[in-house]
Amino acid sequence: MGDKKQRKVRNYLIDRRFQLKYTGMVLLVTVSVASGLGYMAYRFSQGQTEALTAQIMAQPDLGADTANDLEQFAQQEDRKIRNAILAGVLLLTFALGLTGIIVTHRVVGPAYRMRRLFEHVGDGKFEVTTGIRKGDELQELYHSFAEMVESLRDQRAEEIEQLEETLIKMESAGVQSAYITELRAVLERIRKTVD
Repeated sequence: MGDKKQRKVRNYLIDRRFQLKYTGMVLLVTVSVASGLGYMAYRFSQGQTEALTAQIMAQPDLGADTANDLEQFAQQEDRKIRNAILAGVLLLTFALGLTGIIVTHRVVGPAYRMRRLFEHVGDGKFEVTTGIRKGDELQELYHSFAEMVESLRDQRAEEIEQLEETLIKMESAGVQSAYITELRAVLERIRKTVD
């Protein structure tokens, strides 16, 4: 039932508005929380640097060059922490953005297929011609829909059989009418929906 086609990147955005909206919401929350935590970690690092600077100032026997080297080292470590936090937030944003697109694709893909099947059934064609991929979401909903279509198809086939029997009885009874011809034409149109 599933497709074996190779996916292209642009095919992952089936419903851009929906997928980008929900991926954007996840990213906004993630960036906000990660930025807040990163800011707290950076402020802690700066506090440690300030404490080290205060300790250096409190030691008069420490040489000026050594004190300056220690201060520069602490500030360099602060910059490394800040850059690591920024890189981590950017990497997390990219990873979650990609994951969001893939996850929403697994929902939107089946929804797109089902929408096409609704149109197909709406046109009077009671058949499910396609399936959804194995890893997609909405499997149960899709299978319930397919079962409903099969049930409608069976009901329609039963009704066609009953109409056919009734028309045969009418013709056997000698009823000659333009209405029978008209009913036979309608019956053939209905029969095409289940064939």
